[in-house]
Amino acid sequence: MKFLEKLTSKKGQIAMELGILVMAAVAVAAIAAYFYATNVSNTGKQITNSTNQTTQALADAISDATSQMSNITD
Repeated sequence: MKFLEKLTSKKGQIAMELGILVMAAVAVAAIAAYFYATNVSNTGKQITNSTNQTTQALADAISDATSQMSNITD
């Protein structure tokens, strides 16, 4: 019970400590949100780049195949 007496005797200090704890939690959440948004943005760019490379590779393969077919018919 002495623990409860200590808590109730320093109400102002507890409020300040609780405020600091909440402020730290908000700061951590803001930092995590920033890194999450940054990673989502980078992932989108990587997916776009990968898609463009795949499309270009397929276009090159189709171009090669069609040029070989035209060589056969000549």
